Parts: sequence; structure tokens; C-alpha cells
Amino acid sequence: MRKILWVAVSCLMALSLVLAACAPAATTTTPTTTTTPTTPTTPTTPVEEKPQQEAVAPTTEVPKYGSSLRLALGGDTTNFDDVVTRGFTQGTTFLLTNESLWRGDWAKGPAGGYGTNETDWAGTYDILAHKAGFAAESWKWSIDAAKDEGTLVYQIRQGVRYALNPNSEASRLVGGREMTADDVVFSLRQVMTDSRAYMYRAYPTMRTVQITKTGPWEVTIKVTVADLITAIAKFGNYVGVVPPEVVAKYGDMANWKNSVGTGPFMLTDIVAGSQAVLKTNPNYWGKNPVGPGKGNRVPYINTFQYLIIPDLSTRQAAMRTGKIDYMGGFDFEAAATMRKTAPALREAQGGLGGSAIYIYMNTQKKPFDNLKVRRALLMSVDLESIRNSLNYGLGQLLTWPVEYAKGYEDIYLGLDDPEMPASVKELYTYNPEKAKQLLKEAGFPTGLKVTALISSGEVDYFSIIKDMWSKVGVELELDIKEAGARTTLYNAGTYDIVGGAGGRGPLSVFYHMVTMVGEGSRGGNGSQINDPVILAASKKMKETYITDEKAAMKQFKELMKYVLDQAYVVSRPIYPQATFWWPWLRNYSGETQIGYFDTNYWASYIWIDEDLKKSMGY
Repeated sequence: MRKILWVAVSCLMALSLVLAACAPAATTTTPTTTTTPTTPTTPTTPVEEKPQQEAVAPTTEVPKYGSSLRLALGGDTTNFDDVVTRGFTQGTTFLLTNESLWRGDWAKGPAGGYGTNETDWAGTYDILAHKAGFAAESWKWSIDAAKDEGTLVYQIRQGVRYALNPNSEASRLVGGREMTADDVVFSLRQVMTDSRAYMYRAYPTMRTVQITKTGPWEVTIKVTVADLITAIAKFGNYVGVVPPEVVAKYGDMANWKNSVGTGPFMLTDIVAGSQAVLKTNPNYWGKNPVGPGKGNRVPYINTFQYLIIPDLSTRQAAMRTGKIDYMGGFDFEAAATMRKTAPALREAQGGLGGSAIYIYMNTQKKPFDNLKVRRALLMSVDLESIRNSLNYGLGQLLTWPVEYAKGYEDIYLGLDDPEMPASVKELYTYNPEKAKQLLKEAGFPTGLKVTALISSGEVDYFSIIKDMWSKVGVELELDIKEAGARTTLYNAGTYDIVGGAGGRGPLSVFYHMVTMVGEGSRGGNGSQINDPVILAASKKMKETYITDEKAAMKQFKELMKYVLDQAYVVSRPIYPQATFWWPWLRNYSGETQIGYFDTNYWASYIWIDEDLKKSMGY
């Protein structure tokens, strides 16, 4: 099967390269002024490759203002408002135009070679020690256990002004005025009072939150002690500040023409199926915190342009031919092709790529409530073989419930960690004979039959599992459903085993342990774990996190000795994904999100070296 798939993929790659070599290049007018740029022609087939020349390093690292940054999206961006359209999701423009109270600190990452490298900013990280103030200048929180009250106080930054786009009626309404503490109160309140808002729907216990202005530049939030951790995490990074007068006039900012904010960019044009254009906010307060441009006004670029290119191979061709400046999310084969066909590109690896197809065993049903059965099923999967074949020998073996990531070292218990119990190491060592013995002890001397609820995209992987399990007497039937039907069955918990419908816990909120705690499968708890040890640990971790982030991480790591030993989930080896960018994209080091869901916010700190770009033949 593997050989057949590889031949098919190779043929498709070859065809893609032939098309790329033959098709004419799409013409794109590069915007150089603050006027709306000429709409580029979106490539519909792979574009022609130019002969690449050796990159010539610039003589100085002096940042350069002007020019355009061009990225690609697979579909139209429609998220312009965090009440109606969930503005913090991937591909959104909202958090580029509307600033949140805090964000990740650019200088804590690589920052073009000038940062502290405490993190790589390659995922949705949310470490409090890595935060920097944006709409808020500073913050503090406290707990009054006797009153069951948590208090969070923000000091709002002065001198932050809304972008003024003379071509926008909504922007003219605001007039480029200064952001106020009243604006922050309004913005936080609306996500907890408007029933359309994600925050309102996702955190019902937070609806009683008290949000008040307690000083000219001070905002105070009061919640229950249990909700304080949610208030800290969500109000800090999720919510962008919006001007109340725009919402009052238009009802919301779901229409991109009503977009007004204090962020580094302002949205100036949307052409469905073609492009989204953002221009630099001329009123932006931000400065470059580190490097040769330390203290400079940012952004350096004049224009941030998304090209809408639905087809993946066409997006990759646009990257290979210099039509876009950056692209991430490359799997192993695509990355290898990109290295070969565009050797001048720079590359970073970070974050785990590939599909997270874990094997979740429904612990609320027999026989998966039996620990010996779960241990046998995990022990009879040759994870090392899967890594060597499907993953080309790359990636982490143990990736559930969390993977190893820079900045989160304190929570990860690796198989080679001296603290890892021998009983867990045994689980991750392929041993079909021991698996048979465990099944016999569990009352299944001749094996058992189980069914896996999966999608069509998971068939190949589960076919490998089926073959491996057959060697210990386990007959695996594959119940292949389309997405809607699978989701219904998954949410109802009516399955034996389920595949990728679950998930691995996000590192950013490890203390919530969503894949181990929650109402069955709805929160990503695919194995429907209801373990009092885990529930108690989660409660303790949230309390600790508020006062000592590092200590909470260590609590998580200690808990993993117990969790992994329960064999709740069969992990899946996953390898790092690759990110590519052209050398003319200066001050960039492979970052994806500078904080929690702040996708492409790194664009505030980079510049384009047009001389280098020209010298390379582009």
C-alpha cells in the first residue's frame, strides 16, 4: 500500500512541476503608496519559475520602511469582529487591526537573531512570563478566598490611537481618536453579554463577570476564584478593543468596511476570491523592542496583502516562484520538494505537522474500562515502526496529551526522562507477546473484536493498526463515516474507538486538560475519561497557575506519570512541520504566532529588502 501511495504521490508531484514550468506567471502590481493597490491576478495554475540566483547578503542590517508583504490564504478571510465572526481564529485580520490587552513578547523569541530564544513562537503558546503589554500597559490579579472572588486589574495604555482611514466611513466616524478605558470596558463586556459571541457561549459561568472602569486608565474585573484563570487567559489575548460608536451605528463589525481598530494595520480592501489588503496604521504607537531597529516605529512594511489561492499546489508554486514571501505548514514530502526546487529559500521547523490521528478508547464502555485491555492495545502497536515508515524516522514518539515544545519543557515527560516510570516505558515498547498475556488476564484468551469510528482520511493509518492488532488476536472493524455522521456519533459517545475526532491538548491551556477532563467527547476527551485523580489535579493546577506558572507546569509533568500509565490513548508519532521564507524577508526567524492565536502578528517587525530581492532576479 505504501509503495502504491508513494508512486501516486510522485506522479502528482512530477505533473505539478511540469505545469509549473510551462504555465505563464501571473502579473501582480506591487503597491508602493498608501492608495488601494491594483488587484493582483490570483494564480489559478502553478506559475512559471524564474531562474534563481544566489542570494546576496545585504551590507547592513538597517531596517527599511516601505514595500509589501505577501502571503497566501486557502480561502476568503471573513473574520473581522470577535463577537459575530470569532475574530481570533486562523486566517483572521481582526487581531492585526484590533489590539488585545496583551500579546506575546516578540523579543522573547528568536526575533531575527536578536531575541532571547526563550520560545520559538511556533504555536499557540500562552506562557504568562512571555507576555508584553499592548492595549494594557500592566496588570495584576489577586484572590480573596473568603469571598470566593478573583480580581484582575488592567492599567490601560495611554496614547494609543485608532487608525484613520480617510476612505472608510466607519473610520472617519471614530476620527483617529485615542483609545480609552471605556472602550476596553465596552469590548470586554460585549463578548460576555452578546449571545452571538464565542466567549459568551463557551464560558457560561463567566456571564456574571463584573467589568468596570475604576480609574481614568484602569479597568477592574471581578469573577469567582474558579473563573479567574479563564479571565486572565481569555480577556488578555482573545478580545480585541473596538470603538463603541462603530458598533452603535452598524450593530457590529462583521462587514469588513466597518473595521476600525488600534492595531498595527488597517483593513482597506477585500476582493472576494482574490485578495485582502491591509495598510499600515499611521497612528500606531508600537516600537521595535530589539535588534538593529530597536526603538523604531513599526510596522516597517506599508502593505500586508493576502492572496486568496484555494489550491494547495498552486500556493506552493506561488511560494516557489517568489509570488508570496512566506508559507508554513509543509509536510515531509512537500518540504523536500520545496528544498529541491527553490534552494535559495530559508527554512525553520517548529510545531508538529501531520494529522493527529490518535486512537481513543471509550473508557465508559467495556472492554475499554479494563486497564489491561488498554495496555495490551497500546503495547501491540509498533510506534517505532510507524515513525520509521510514515514519518521517515522523524518526530516525537509520545505526543499525547502534549508534545515537547520550546518554552514548555517543564510539562513534558519524555520516554528518555529519568523520571519516566518503567511501566510507562513498557507501554511504548512493541511487545505483542506481553499484549496477548494481558488480554488473557483480562478475560479475552482468544482475543476480541472492536470497531473504530473513523473518516475516510483515516483509513490508511487504521489499516496499519488493524494489521498490527490482528497479530494479538484483536479484530478491528473500520466504520467509515462522513464528517457529519461521525461528529454526531462522536458527540453522543456511541463508539468503541474513535480516531482524529478527538485531539491532543493545547499546550497553551495545559491546566484545563481538555482531552482528559470534560463532558465526554465534546471537549476533545475522545476516550471519555472520568478520572477523579485527574479532576483533582486539574483543579489544583489552575489554582497554582495563577500564582506560580512554573510550579503548575511541574504539577502537570508529575501527573503524567499516572496518566500515561493508564493507557487512555494510543499516541501517534508526529514530525515537525516546515516553514519557508525568502531571504528578502528580513528580521524573520520562522515564527507563526506571537502569542495565543496571534497569527502572522510577526509582520509588525519584519521588513522587505527590495535590493536583495532584485539581485536574486525577482
